[in-house]
Amino acid sequence: MASVTKIRREAVERWMANEIQKKILTPNSVNHYLTAIKSFVQYLVDTELLPKNPLKPIRKINQEVGQRKKRRAMTEEEVGRFMQAATSRKCRTTERTKERVLVYRLLLGTGLRSTELSLLTPNQIDFERNRLTIEAAKTKNKKDDVLPIRADLVQAVKEWVEMHGIQSHERIFHYNRDSIRRSFYVDLKAAGIERIGKDGRSLDVHSFRKTFGTMLARAGVPLTTVQRLMRHSTPLLTAKLYIDVDPLDMTEALGKLQIF
Repeated sequence: MASVTKIRREAVERWMANEIQKKILTPNSVNHYLTAIKSFVQYLVDTELLPKNPLKPIRKINQEVGQRKKRRAMTEEEVGRFMQAATSRKCRTTERTKERVLVYRLLLGTGLRSTELSLLTPNQIDFERNRLTIEAAKTKNKKDDVLPIRADLVQAVKEWVEMHGIQSHERIFHYNRDSIRRSFYVDLKAAGIERIGKDGRSLDVHSFRKTFGTMLARAGVPLTTVQRLMRHSTPLLTAKLYIDVDPLDMTEALGKLQIF
């Protein structure tokens, strides 16, 4: 029992700082581990194995501190150029090109994370009611959810599944994190779109998700609805991190005010 009595606040705080400074873990991951170890130490206190919890004063890291990158959403014009470039660029086979384009369409039209989409199987899709079941084991927040999906995307996936004889439990797509990232950057360059803008914000595969939220917001969809479609815990997270508001959008919004 001597080992647990050596738990010190200073050591944990040094570890947290090291992980952030060396960009080994994101602030979110560090906070996750912090919660786990604090809960464990509190259990030791509750079972009288420790007199008090030395980690109780430690606060979580601000999510905005030490962020690895600031990403942005694509504009509608950029989306059009990007998809045109992706469609025109030929892979080793025509099927690879078609798969890549379909993957992009689904990321843009569903807000799914690329990992979630890579694990998608036909039995998660209700092809009659245009519904998509997100299984807890395949999600970031480890929660089941059912989302609507556009009919044209459902039809495109259905045709792909039938054409390739994909069974209900088999993965629909065959890409991984590295391959989709490489393809994205090649297509971005082919479209003539800068990967990193003058403001330092960048585009990557996860920008599809931010673009999804931003386009919904610009279309006038209520924030709470955007939150539910993106499966966020709070509307604040959706508004703060996943929606780009252009100054022109704000100017247009002010123009709608009726001043008497």
